[in-house]
Amino acid sequence: MKKIHIIEAVIDFFDSDQAGERKAKYHPEIVKTHLNNMFNQIIYATWLNGKKFSDFSQLDAWSRTYRCAVVDQSGANAYALLPFAPVQLPDGMGIREVSDYDDSTTVFAPIEATANPIFAELEVDEVDDTPTFRVEQSNISSGAGLKSHLLRLERLPVAPETPITNINAMLIVPMDQMDDYDDVVIPGMQDDTIVRQVIDLMSRKPNPDVANDNVINNQP
Repeated sequence: MKKIHIIEAVIDFFDSDQAGERKAKYHPEIVKTHLNNMFNQIIYATWLNGKKFSDFSQLDAWSRTYRCAVVDQSGANAYALLPFAPVQLPDGMGIREVSDYDDSTTVFAPIEATANPIFAELEVDEVDDTPTFRVEQSNISSGAGLKSHLLRLERLPVAPETPITNINAMLIVPMDQMDDYDDVVIPGMQDDTIVRQVIDLMSRKPNPDVANDNVINNQP
């Protein structure tokens, strides 16, 4: 089912007598927000299930590979801007794989920012030349419409070895990055089930405000 068709089905439901006391008119952007939230919950539940059974292949079904340019290489270090902020999952699983664009067998190893001092102490570079990456918020550019996250690339090949000028970043695609006419496929869920899930999420009433405003306003 196309993303836009899910949104239209939800809007039509709330605009019909079927909604009962929940009847209301919703802007498509409001529905998109709830659809995004539902999809994020499903991604996290899928990660939990994958961790339990050591099988994360379902996450790959929601992933897409993006070509990213390697920028400002200095020695063995450089960076690459990501097209959007990675899906936040434990162990950095929102980034499924990073590899050399020209040689997919050269796969980067993910590391944490604090790993380099440990690697240096253990002299890892002497026995392993696997390139590495770590993700962080961009300090290269900021502001509306600009790319917010980048990969710090380290242990890149230097001359006379063949340089890596572009990488393939395989990222889980969040719902807000999908086109309106992309298919939304969730294993084990039929199209009408997805629509009902969004309707249920939007139908949850907020907790009532039980604060005594008069008491609060009269406080010194």
